[in-house]
Amino acid sequence: MSDRFQDQFIELDGLRLHYTQWGEATKPAVVMLHGLNVQCHTWDPIARVLARDYNVVCMDMRGHGDSDWSKAGYRVRSMARDVHGLIDALGFGPVHLVGHSAGVRVAIAVAGEKPDTVRTLALSDAGPANSPSGAIAMRDFLQATTNLRGFRNEGEAREFYMGHHPEWTPEFIDLHVKYQLRTNWAGKLVAKADPDVQWVTGSVSLPDVQYLWEISRNLVMPTLLCMGRKSNVVDDDVVNRMLREMPNAKVRWFDSGHYFMREKPQDFVDVLTAFLKENSQ
Repeated sequence: MSDRFQDQFIELDGLRLHYTQWGEATKPAVVMLHGLNVQCHTWDPIARVLARDYNVVCMDMRGHGDSDWSKAGYRVRSMARDVHGLIDALGFGPVHLVGHSAGVRVAIAVAGEKPDTVRTLALSDAGPANSPSGAIAMRDFLQATTNLRGFRNEGEAREFYMGHHPEWTPEFIDLHVKYQLRTNWAGKLVAKADPDVQWVTGSVSLPDVQYLWEISRNLVMPTLLCMGRKSNVVDDDVVNRMLREMPNAKVRWFDSGHYFMREKPQDFVDVLTAFLKENSQ
């Protein structure tokens, strides 16, 4: 059923990684990559619609959701290797690859390293680098939402997420409360994500930035840049450079912020499905 998903696990490089699978396995594959300190269920409302026509796989990237934490860290090439492994293990042909925020950087690495495995690429409000102000904003946000002491109950968690994201539609708040947290030994609800993921927003990721700009030249597949006009993560300079570096890219602007798929999910679904259908032949 397109409105249901199956929980699946796979072991890659010694890590047990979780993903959800929606729709029929015989249909064209769409692989969706979330951002930092989130998890695969942030895609649920989008995947539910796409599953009518596609086999949708939403991955919990290493250190997130129900996937293992990694002692080796979270460099973009390591996370891309996980995605390569998943695509190979599931026996997919070329996939439609979708990424949001930090998932964009992983998607660029995946598509740039093995262009023949990616049919289309949809990149949501991020690029090889953030704008200078966006880098600071993302670092501060990750530190504020990763280093939580914990919530006493779901009501307290819901109030916290609504305070940080009043613009989100209610379903995405509910998904955060349900899937973003785990109960620890003290009976508190705490974040599932490895706190070490926050270091991705610091200077340790600078070599990844250079690598991603270089590999962007390999993105010969149809590439859609979905960008928020009110985003604090990217700006015109970043987007214009992406359009110059990526051989087959075009941009679609949304009148919203960084999380526009959670602010205006129907608008995002409409644009994404049109792009997929246009390039499915």
